[in-house]
Amino acid sequence: MASNFSEVSDGGIEDTPMVYNYKDPTSFFASVLMIVNGIFGLVCNAFIVYIFIKERKERTAFNVICMIRAIVNFYVLTTNHLALFVPMTLLGKPIISKALETWAICMSNSLYMANEYLTVVIALNRFISLFFPLYYAKLCGMKPTIGILVVMYMYRIGAVTKETINYTAIHCYVRYYVEFLSWSPDFDPQCQSNSGIMTFMAVTFGIVSLLNAATFLKIFKFYKNQKQEDRESRKKIKKNVYLFIQTVMQDSLYLIDISFTFYFFFFYENRFWTFFCGTFVWQSLHSLDGFIMIMFNERLSFLKKQLFQPLASKVTFVRVSQAPSRTHSQTG
Repeated sequence: MASNFSEVSDGGIEDTPMVYNYKDPTSFFASVLMIVNGIFGLVCNAFIVYIFIKERKERTAFNVICMIRAIVNFYVLTTNHLALFVPMTLLGKPIISKALETWAICMSNSLYMANEYLTVVIALNRFISLFFPLYYAKLCGMKPTIGILVVMYMYRIGAVTKETINYTAIHCYVRYYVEFLSWSPDFDPQCQSNSGIMTFMAVTFGIVSLLNAATFLKIFKFYKNQKQEDRESRKKIKKNVYLFIQTVMQDSLYLIDISFTFYFFFFYENRFWTFFCGTFVWQSLHSLDGFIMIMFNERLSFLKKQLFQPLASKVTFVRVSQAPSRTHSQTG
């Protein structure tokens, strides 16, 4: 997600003059990686949106969240990486004004942070589905889910708009630097601010970890009992297992982002390394997020059978609740 050159830029990268465009092997290779990775991500995320619109059975509260994530992923991959970073890397120079570049990067970054808010929403969705199935439709149904998403993303768009207006007003910018093949905010003293990003990340990760731990223990209890259960409850639990695994895999992308952004980035003073940590990892998160959602989508049930059928066939289930079948059918 974020980049920081305050410690990297003094390491001799600029000592040897280089041609920072398509003639430079590093720039060319980085561009190819971004193009391939970006197209892969666009296809994966577009497919999630297409399935949601095309298949009525896929229009569940959980899949609404996935669709919104996919739309944001598509937006970031298109506007930032393919339309901005790739041309700048190949040409070796800016293609838009500093103000527009700042707006593009900040908006994508803010929407990415909104996607991270969704990790809490998804974890809570799974938690309520298992612990409070009778209240799932009321708390996590389509209408409340859409309401939460609208408020969340409108808040992020409003917040970044206000912040960017104030930031550019004092001639501070966020730019993509071809010298490092990554982006960075302005480090002038007047441009520094305490955004509280680390606190946000720590709190978000803590909440998600607690919810996922509770969900895992509940699922583990189901497996451990190994008593025969009716077909409907068995199907419900299996579905929750699949969605839980999907949730954990998507949450792991968040941890990868934090690790490369705030830790591994400073390991080497190397141009390709700053590209990998500051640009390629960020892009890959949006591509892999779409791929994970495809892998666990109901339309690709054959893939889930290949991955999880051996486990599911060995496990019997214990009754979750005596809720009517209508309630059980709404847990997705």
